[in-house]
Amino acid sequence: MPVALEITLIVVLVALAIGLVPLLFQLRRTAQGLDAFLLSSRRDLSQIAEDVHATRLRVDHLADSLQTCLAEVSVFGRVLGDVGRTVKDFQCRFHSTIESASRNLGGILGGISAVLAFFKGRQPPHESE
Repeated sequence: MPVALEITLIVVLVALAIGLVPLLFQLRRTAQGLDAFLLSSRRDLSQIAEDVHATRLRVDHLADSLQTCLAEVSVFGRVLGDVGRTVKDFQCRFHSTIESASRNLGGILGGISAVLAFFKGRQPPHESE
């Protein structure tokens, strides 16, 4: 191989090496930046996971509270239904009692009217002298 070609190859290789040094430094800085980004992302994802876990615990607590409230509302609804049925039964009994008392009172008043009519019909005539 001629000396000129060897020198040319050496110069090209040195130039290439000199050109690669900044590229390698940039690659190192990029890797460091990427490492810092990944560490930051890891911390952020860890914080997000903790927040999601805390939110899930709060939602579970709310669900338990809601279930308790709904159970109480259900019991209250049943009690209101029982009260409604009791009021309806009372109203039916009251109505039948009033109806029976009205019939009895009507019978008594009719009997009294008949007795009064009987006695009015039997009165002696008045003498107007």
